[in-house]
Parts: sequence; C-alpha cells; structure tokens
Amino acid sequence: MTKKKKVAMLLLVVLTLAIFGASAVYGASALTVKAYPGVTIFYNGKQLTDAQQPLIINDYTYVPLRMVMENFGKTVTWDGANRQVIITNSIAEAQIEADLYNLRNENQRLQETIAELNATIADLQERSRVTDLDDIEDHLSTYFKNAGYDYFADDDLVFTFNLSGNKNDIEYDIKVDFYYSSKNDDLRDLRTSAIEDFLDDVKAEILDEIYRTDYEDADITGRLVDEDNSRYYVRYNGRSYSYSWSSRYIDDDLSDIAAAVEDYFYDAGEAYFLDEGIRVEIDLTGDEDEIEYLIELDFRYADYYDSLEELPDARVQSFMSAVRNRISREAEGTYFEYAAIIGELRDSRDSSLYVEYNGSSYYFSY
Repeated sequence: MTKKKKVAMLLLVVLTLAIFGASAVYGASALTVKAYPGVTIFYNGKQLTDAQQPLIINDYTYVPLRMVMENFGKTVTWDGANRQVIITNSIAEAQIEADLYNLRNENQRLQETIAELNATIADLQERSRVTDLDDIEDHLSTYFKNAGYDYFADDDLVFTFNLSGNKNDIEYDIKVDFYYSSKNDDLRDLRTSAIEDFLDDVKAEILDEIYRTDYEDADITGRLVDEDNSRYYVRYNGRSYSYSWSSRYIDDDLSDIAAAVEDYFYDAGEAYFLDEGIRVEIDLTGDEDEIEYLIELDFRYADYYDSLEELPDARVQSFMSAVRNRISREAEGTYFEYAAIIGELRDSRDSSLYVEYNGSSYYFSY
C-alpha cells in the first residue's frame, strides 16, 4: 500500500470516529449552523467572561449555561449517561434559603407570642377594674337606687346592699326598710313576682360586674330581708326562691321541730345501737342564732345496755351527728334556718353521764 493510501485511510478512520463520537454525545443527527461571535454579557453592570463565548445563531443569542448560572449562584453539572444538565442551588444559596425559612418561622412564632401577650395584658387590665366586693356594692346601690318605684311602685322603700364571699361563692344580703312607706308594712306585702324580678336583676348585675374579674366563676346566692323584722325574708339558693312566711314553721316554735326530729329517730335504739329497747327523747331550745338540743336515752327497757357509758363512742357520735343534721334539715326555710347547732346527749337515769357537742368536737364525761 502506498504512503498516500495509508494517509487517506487514516483520515477516513479518524473522521468516522469523530462522526460517531459526536453522534453519541449530541444525538443521532447533527446540524450545520452559522454562528457569529462577539456578544458581550453584562450582569448587574459586570461583564461576564468565560472560555466559551456567547454566539448568535439564527437571530438568537446563545450563552454558555455554566457562565450565567454560576453568576446566579447556581451549580451546573453534566450527566453524560442521561444527557442531562443538572442545575442546583449552591451550598451558600441553599444555606441562605434555609436561614430565610427559619427566620420566617421564627418571625411567625414571635408574632403569635406577641398576640398572646397582648391578649393577656388586655385580660389583666380588664380584670383589674374590680378590686373588691365593696366596689360592686357601691355599683348596686347606685344602679338600684330607684328599685322601690321600678319594681314595687313605692318610692319610699330603702334598700341596702351587702356582699360577702370569695372567688368561688358570692352571697348578697339586701335589707329593705319599710319605715317611710305608706303603702307597704313589711316584706310580706310585696308581690312575690316583683320580688323575684328584682332579685333576678340583682344577680344579673352582679354577674355583669364580676365578668372578667377574679370573681367571674363564683356561684351567686343571697337573700332579701325585712330590716325591721328578720323573720320575713326571701332566700335564693342559686336555683330557686323560698319565702320564710310561707313556711309551715314560721309560726311554730322549736318544740314542733323537736317533735319532728324525735319522730324521725323513733327507732334510733335499733338503728344506731342494735338495741330496740333504748328509748329516745329529744328537746330543743334556742333562737335564730343558736339551737341547743338535748337527747335523753332511757335504758330501762334496753336488752343489752344498762347505761350510756356502755355504748360504743363511735356509735354515740354517729347518732349525735345524725340528729344535728336532721335538725338542720327540719329548720330549712324557717326562722331558725341559719342557727348554729350544739347539744348534749345524756343518760336519763344518771345525769353525770353525758356527751357534749360544741359545734366542732365531742366531750365525754365518763
């Protein structure tokens, strides 16, 4: 083979390899284009330079992707296997975006905290407007200054308001004075519907005044009392009204309550001491402030016990506590409803044997 033929063959192989190599990289076909250099790229007033310069092809300006994107803070990589250009944020830019995201979240959290604090401040400021029950008393006195006329068509009725209690319970005590009235003599002369309308409005006004204060969750109870005759009153228990003068006991004395209590414990010997032969007598003395009971136990017909000192102390205390509770129950809605209760249990045949209750503890004489 001649030297010229060897050179031609070598050129043919190189050309063939170049063509197939280009096809492998750029595709199955190639384009022939006219490209014009000399384009200058500026970014924010700065000229961008690169080994590969921008070109104009068919009236379009083509710029090197890597040169532009790296100036935008991006990272450009070539995936030859998949013929893909991969553009990602640079580490610095990714960190900036992460920082911005965290800052936005922190700002949102701070805004929520500020909103919560502002709400708390507003709540505390609102709560501070009422410092004690005296302020509410003054408000009620002013608000209901014309209550006599507004509710009972009687200008001459005089009302006095008093509040007591704590953040759990508030009790009102309203006294009404009939001294100057020519229309009504005492509390019984007022219409019950008007009384309840009045007391409903008193409760509503108290609730309005304690709203958003330390007292806002308190239960409201109370009473309206005839100032000159405390036997006449209306009691509100938080749900309903009761009238002292309509009670079955208003004209009765303590002996009637004692009879009712004694009848209730007719079988106390068997119920509390397992000895039906023990007889029980109960008597009451006292007034609206204090009731004293006297229980006498008669052992003459007892089956197992001869005297008071033989009874178990725990059973004696349990019986006396039950008597006290029954007296309190029977006195509800009467003149004696709020009386303190004390008393004594005694051996009917030996007065030296007794148990005293002072309202809080028991004392045994034996």
